[in-house]
Order: sequence, then structure tokens, then C-alpha cells
Amino acid sequence: MVEESIARAAGLDGAGRGAAGLLRIADAARAVGVSPSALRLWERQGLVVPIRNGGRERRYGPDEMTRLRCIRRLRVEEGLNAPGIRRALGETGAVPVAGPGGDSGSGLGAGPSTAGPAAPVSGRGSVPESPAGEVGARLRSIRNAAGLSLREVGARTGLSASFLSGLERGTSGVSLATLIRLAGTYGTSVATILGSEAPADARSDEAATADSPPPRVVRADARSVMDPGRGIRIEELATRPARLQPHLVVLAPGATSDGAYDHAGEEFIFVLAGRLVVWLDERECHELAPGDALTFPSSLSHRFVALGRDETHVLWVNTPPTL
Repeated sequence: MVEESIARAAGLDGAGRGAAGLLRIADAARAVGVSPSALRLWERQGLVVPIRNGGRERRYGPDEMTRLRCIRRLRVEEGLNAPGIRRALGETGAVPVAGPGGDSGSGLGAGPSTAGPAAPVSGRGSVPESPAGEVGARLRSIRNAAGLSLREVGARTGLSASFLSGLERGTSGVSLATLIRLAGTYGTSVATILGSEAPADARSDEAATADSPPPRVVRADARSVMDPGRGIRIEELATRPARLQPHLVVLAPGATSDGAYDHAGEEFIFVLAGRLVVWLDERECHELAPGDALTFPSSLSHRFVALGRDETHVLWVNTPPTL
């Protein structure tokens, strides 16, 4: 059942759920990735009306959870205030529904609280997160080179033109799911958008000769690192070009894709440490522990969230290369 999937994804047992499988406010907030005070604020603002039990305690069922996730997406990714969220929800007369590749579902994943930045991710070879202004300028340059308007990019990605404009101005945050959508639309890579580059001796075989093949070993202290922020760190484990793209993905507690995305190819996930929940097409919910592996076609809309109090380390392989 949907309630069971939500509870498992939030790391809850039967005691964390109220009657009829409804979630209490603290557990609903954890599943959505915000604080309980945010849910109370959204209630005061008239954005959501929780169910009240006999003791008048707040409870949240599947419909309320779907609405809460939409509110979170509109607040965090679109940067809308309460009146803007009400207008967005009222445009269709219903809560936006997730669909393959559509951003209406991009807020369905749990994630870190909006109260502050995601917890830092530790690891070797750390690089600073690209400033939003630099990423925005890069996105604008890539879009202009592709000859596309903001409206055209919005139509292709499901993102609003105002949100895209905010990204390019550096006033809006960008999630991993959004980065992957934009990279696919522009025919580039997430690494290019973030300005991440591999070490000079591991970029490609451009300088290789028959007597000097491209490097085959990537040393632990020489990995190319992508740091999209929000508690996500991606380390490349293979030199380019290659038909498959293996990464070590390190996730802070609560780190999330902040939305669903899809693309061509296949994916393989192997959890090294921590716990990871992966949703496929909003129909399958897989909770993975250390030693668990998941394989699926990348054409399925997918999203993820790291559970627990410790970092989650994942061997993540895409083919063909995606990032």
C-alpha cells in the first residue's frame, strides 16, 4: 500500500503511524523532508488541511502526502511564496501529478529540511561547490549556444521559464534531477554544467598513441569530483570516453535527487554503506541496505533519498554515460 511505502521510506515502524496507516506530523515531515514547523506554517497559510483524529491530532494520508510534496517542490525548486503556491495548485484545480520526465513530480522525493543547507559530505579530494552565479552563467551560455529560449527549454524539461531564469541569474537552487534534465536537453553533461573537469592525464585518449593508451587506473586520490551541493558528492571511477560510467556517490543523511528524472540506458546501484530508497515510476519503492543491488532501465522515472543518520556510499553505474 502507498502508506506502507511512505512509512518504509521514512524509516518508520508501526508505532510511527496513526490509525488507518495515517502519518503523524513529525513522521510526515520526515518523509517529505521538511520540519514539523513547516507543515504547521503551510496549514496556517491554507496550503494543506491535515486530517484530525478524535484527539484533534494532525494526521496525513496519501493525498495529503502528495500535496505536501508538491508544496515542497514549488517552495524549494520554483521559489514560490504561499500565494504563488496557491495559484500554481489552483491552475489545474488539483495537485500536479507526476509523470515521466515531467517536473510536476520532481518534488515527490524526500530530502533535507529547507531550514538550512544540506549537511556537508566528507571524502577525499573535495572541491568547493560551484557558486550558483557561476553555474547560472554556464547554463545561460550553454542555452544561448544551443539557440534555445527559456520558454523552449521549459517546454522540453517541464520546468517553468521563471524558474530557469532564476537558475541562470543564480537566485534559484538546482537539484541533481534538474541538472540531469538540463544536461539531456542541451546535449551536454552535468560535469560541464558544474564546471568539473577530470585530471589532465585522465580526460580522454586525445593525446594517446598506439604506444601510450589512455589511463586505465583511476587512483583513489586522483578522482574527478562533481559536487552539485545539497549533500551530494559524485566521484568518477573511470576515465573517459567509456561505454559505461561508474561513480562513487556519497550522500549526506537525507540527501535526495529532489525529484524524478529519466533518460536512455540502464543503471546499476550497489550500496556500500548506509541506506538508500529508490522509487521507480512512482510504483516501485526499493529500500537498499549495504550489500543490496538494484538494476533497472533508466527510462523509468526514478528518484532517491538517503536514510539514516550516517552517510550513504553507493557504487552507481550508468550506461551509456549520463553525468
